[in-house]
Amino acid sequence: MSGSAALAAACSATFLGSCAAVIVTPGPDAVLVTQLLRRHRRRGPALAAAAGMLTAGAGHAALAVTGVAALLVAVPALLTVLRVAGAALLLWWGARAVHGALRRQGATAAADAAPGPAAGTGRCYLLGLASTGSNPKVGLFLLAFLPQFVPPGVAPAPAMTLLAGVYLTMGAIWLSVLIESGHRLGRWLERRRSVQAGPQASAPRAARILDAVVGVVFIALAARLLLAP
Repeated sequence: MSGSAALAAACSATFLGSCAAVIVTPGPDAVLVTQLLRRHRRRGPALAAAAGMLTAGAGHAALAVTGVAALLVAVPALLTVLRVAGAALLLWWGARAVHGALRRQGATAAADAAPGPAAGTGRCYLLGLASTGSNPKVGLFLLAFLPQFVPPGVAPAPAMTLLAGVYLTMGAIWLSVLIESGHRLGRWLERRRSVQAGPQASAPRAARILDAVVGVVFIALAARLLLAP
């Protein structure tokens, strides 16, 4: 009976709607996936990064279920260390993106129009793992979010494990949709540029602007992570 109650809670419209609202909110993971799609023009690097993000998400969920994440609340110094590490990583990515946009200002159109160098699957996986894993707010959010949907009289650990599984599954679906739609949009834009006059002038400029925007977003997210109470 307790298992049925937990399953009903996991499938409730309130829980699913809350998960969807959190998952689709733009954040570092979505920005990183978008940047990898634009840079490499292939699904592979973005999918590898998404796998890393989901692995880190599962780790955060495991910590939340076992209560270890509560240690971060009890020992503020640990939370501060993770927060600074996550902000430093975001700041580094943002600075690299802005620097790349400025550096390519004088590059040839052919070089900018070509796809970026092939990225190793392992490297992209680690990028995704670091993106989600370095953000302690993910674990703290799950620690505060999941217990709200545990039915009365049900063992918390199994119920939270089920809820976390549903949350991660929805996250995987969203990342898949984001990657596929982003890839298709990128190919459509390339086809449009190929039939328009002067594509060699517009494509590099658009790429530089997008890199600059991505960089500024990462830097802003780093600032928010550092300044958050």
